[in-house]
Amino acid sequence: MFHKVRVLNKKGQLLKVITSEVLSNRHWTIFEEKLKPRPGKKNKFNDFNKDGSRRGTYSLGLDTFGLEGY
Repeated sequence: MFHKVRVLNKKGQLLKVITSEVLSNRHWTIFEEKLKPRPGKKNKFNDFNKDGSRRGTYSLGLDTFGLEGY
């Protein structure tokens, strides 16, 4: 069960409301995608350069949560 989420701006004004149905559908879609086998996918746990830094760059933006269109 998911509860509706109210998204506020920095002043505390309501920007949008994400319903529980939308959150539930998003959860189960992502869950099913994670269960699908991915042949040829490499484990990048130990994927370091010689200098010890990671090869790829990582960012945690709002795009990663999949809620851009709501």
